[in-house]
Amino acid sequence: MTKELKKGEKVGAAACETAVKKEKIFGKEQLLNSERFRGKRDLAEAALADGEMYSAEEAEKIMEKFLKGSVR
Repeated sequence: MTKELKKGEKVGAAACETAVKKEKIFGKEQLLNSERFRGKRDLAEAALADGEMYSAEEAEKIMEKFLKGSVR
């Protein structure tokens, strides 16, 4: 019995090469309490939304964009 492959599906080593690296995601409170964001707690509090989930890299990008934003 053989399995039919879906369009674009790969097997063996080819599947490993195209596997998407899954990033861990965290809530705002978890990021605020992490060692990585210790010196940026106030910035993270202002830039990140309550109830949202972020990867650490995504949170960094959001905070960087927040800092570069213009004052109204």
